[in-house]
Amino acid sequence: MGEMTAMLAVFDAGPLITACKFEADAQLAIDHILSVCRVVIVPSVEEEVAVLGAAYADGRAAAERIVANRIDVVAVASRQYTQHLAGYALGDGECDSIELCSQLGAEALVLDDYLAFIAAARLGLSTMMLPDLIVRLAEQKLLSVRVAESILGAIKARYRKGVVEHSLMALREVS
Repeated sequence: MGEMTAMLAVFDAGPLITACKFEADAQLAIDHILSVCRVVIVPSVEEEVAVLGAAYADGRAAAERIVANRIDVVAVASRQYTQHLAGYALGDGECDSIELCSQLGAEALVLDDYLAFIAAARLGLSTMMLPDLIVRLAEQKLLSVRVAESILGAIKARYRKGVVEHSLMALREVS
């Protein structure tokens, strides 16, 4: 990574669970991501994934990385989109993640909830699904194309048909 500053990415619960569940090249996808990204979550996502999900391996994996300060938990300092988001009936994690992304000026808001994705995009945030993030990291030469392909193959079962295939096509365009 050299002198480059790691990409700042705010993760919602779904992509965090996926990244903590699937392995590529003998390590969890989250560990590949954490090697090149600063991953930040809100307390409501921590609660959903690492506390309520502690009975699951992915919840424990997230909790371990939070305790080790590899995943940062940051509270929303102020809310500017409460009224914008009210009509979408989003969960606390999605609303808080959108607010935090805006507050921190994060390069990526990683979501897999359709309505949250639409709401965040309409607010002008750099919104992407986990497969998009993997492609972006390969485009920036932060992940090798081989590792990116491996991660995409591992997480494919979590996404609707076409999502990962789209990302694999985009990855083929990475020189």
